[in-house]
Amino acid sequence: MRKLRHLVRNVDRTHGSLNWEVLSVREREIMRLAAEGLSNKAIARQLNVSEGTVKVHLHNIYQKLDIKSRFTLAALVNKKAS
Repeated sequence: MRKLRHLVRNVDRTHGSLNWEVLSVREREIMRLAAEGLSNKAIARQLNVSEGTVKVHLHNIYQKLDIKSRFTLAALVNKKAS
């Protein structure tokens, strides 16, 4: 939990000027579900797509936002929501 708080505090410095518009509507949807803690399999079931499709979308999201983990993705989504 301490690591999450630290990451959220520092997210503005490292990703403060993110352009969320670079993400497609589907990528934003997958990003939100992943940030809620759903597994790739659960996201795939919910959206009626393959697990591989979810993995590709997540890979693209990570590249576009210049992040490397689901943890960072969740922190960014939570920061944006607050």
